[in-house]
Amino acid sequence: MTNEEVAIVDGLIDHDEMPRQFDTDRVISYFEGQNFCLVLYFSNQNDRGFQKYVVNDFSVNIEEMYMLSNSFSKMIEQGYSIHLLSQAKNRVDHVIHMAGTFRALFGKKQPDEMAQW
Repeated sequence: MTNEEVAIVDGLIDHDEMPRQFDTDRVISYFEGQNFCLVLYFSNQNDRGFQKYVVNDFSVNIEEMYMLSNSFSKMIEQGYSIHLLSQAKNRVDHVIHMAGTFRALFGKKQPDEMAQW
């Protein structure tokens, strides 16, 4: 996770994902090769800014995806930015659900098969 806004904005621009308006919270996801990137934009004046989460080689690092989803769940339970974090959690959960498809696309083995590979 990073909140280094210059690097985050550069990544958003590179992937044509830069928001045009900054008056509402946003959840943005994109892929950098085989890495899953999730950017959150908080529009609240007291907490304004970007956060970026990256899961390297996400299709086989499913445990890290589950950890990210669980961390969002805990923040939601604490009442922090419920709407935004619910969107982020749903986005992560959707990618987890599609992990097998991405592994096939990338020519990867399932995580438990990798030890035998």
